[in-house]
Amino acid sequence: MLYKVTAMMRHLINKRFLLALAAALFFAVPAMAYDDADVDPPTRDEIAKWRSAAEQNDPEAQFNLGEAYLKGDGGLAQSDMEAAHWYYKSAMQGFSDAQFAMGFVYRGGGGIPMNKVLSYMWFDLAAKNGDYRAYSLRNDVAWSMTESEIEEARKRSRSWEPVTEVTVPMPY
Repeated sequence: MLYKVTAMMRHLINKRFLLALAAALFFAVPAMAYDDADVDPPTRDEIAKWRSAAEQNDPEAQFNLGEAYLKGDGGLAQSDMEAAHWYYKSAMQGFSDAQFAMGFVYRGGGGIPMNKVLSYMWFDLAAKNGDYRAYSLRNDVAWSMTESEIEEARKRSRSWEPVTEVTVPMPY
């Protein structure tokens, strides 16, 4: 009997994961900076402008630079680590698209070790900032967490405050 219940729970969790992934892919397209079929990838000049603004702590430019590194656009070498670096700087300033991206980074993508607590925290912050896509992904991450991990993630989310200049390196 226990085996049947466990197998059924695995099936439901897998189904829930697939539904959340499909929803994320469906909703993510319009929200990304230039990830639209009607918009050309950035040029080297646009990348240079973003870099200049990003170095002056402009969160939107930091996010856009992260997207460019993620895709290897504008003459940049594709780098998940560099993308995560710029997403982090933007997310720390409260930019919801970057917070959403950080949820994915810590969910186990791009060479960054998976951290369910941080993934939940970033999705929760993005949801609180109005990113409707983050609600289901936060809850999906919670399915694989213990009660103490969820409480730790909620505690971090409640105590988090945006900064204007990021001086602390991204935790791994």
